Amino acid sequence: MADKKHEYIKRVFTAFMVIAALAFFYPVIFVLLNAFKTDAEITLNPMGLPDAPNFANFVRAWTVMEFPKVFFNTFSITVLGLTGIILSSSMAAYILARTDTKLSWFIYGFFAFALVIPFQIIMVPIAVLSADLHLMSIPGIIPMYWGLGCPTAIFMFHGFVKGVPRELEESAAIDGAGPFYIFFNIVFPLLKTIIATVAVIDALWLWNDFLLPLIVVKQGTIQLAQMMFNGQFLKEYGAMTASLTLSALPIVIFYLGLQKYIVKGIAAGAVKG
Repeated sequence: MADKKHEYIKRVFTAFMVIAALAFFYPVIFVLLNAFKTDAEITLNPMGLPDAPNFANFVRAWTVMEFPKVFFNTFSITVLGLTGIILSSSMAAYILARTDTKLSWFIYGFFAFALVIPFQIIMVPIAVLSADLHLMSIPGIIPMYWGLGCPTAIFMFHGFVKGVPRELEESAAIDGAGPFYIFFNIVFPLLKTIIATVAVIDALWLWNDFLLPLIVVKQGTIQLAQMMFNGQFLKEYGAMTASLTLSALPIVIFYLGLQKYIVKGIAAGAVKG
């Protein structure tokens, strides 16, 4: 009797998860279908299949957005921002995890507290500060992402670093290795799981971020360029969905390549912390 009840609950749960997966996957299907339709087809039947595949939307999105240019800008922001976040956060988390003092715990708590501060609260100060420091440009926005991304990354790295055996570092120190050698040649390679997790999470954020580029650079990224198809008097739905498809493709490929590390890294960081 208990086995039958357990099997029934399992089937109900599986059915619920399938329905939830379809609900979450529906927007992707909706965008892909409409990317191959004309605006008239989208208006008349947004849920239906296209009468014939129409690639004109992709051509227009590529041309109007100046896709190679905005892709390079967004790619540069993502790669450089991600590199800075990973390097600075892993080093900071390593020092905080290995320094058992009240000051180190206070600094760690300061970073942890930053996780609960909404971006909207600091939005205006960031805009004013970026203008005062002449950072309202593509290169200028990158260090801003370092500061905004470090609290979460430090929180994740901190718990993982505490699971790295100290004996490895002590043995290297006895052999005469310095702190930088110990970190980059012994500790850092052992953090590859959590590095991949941070890379995926922050890459999705950096690539898709709209609000900070809107405040700081005003133009030049994929997300801002997509607004060209959403005018006050004219909305080009076909080109808009095509641009969404083009912009999502690189980051989806990156995510699929590293997604197996996400749950593993988060779980390991939580348990080891």
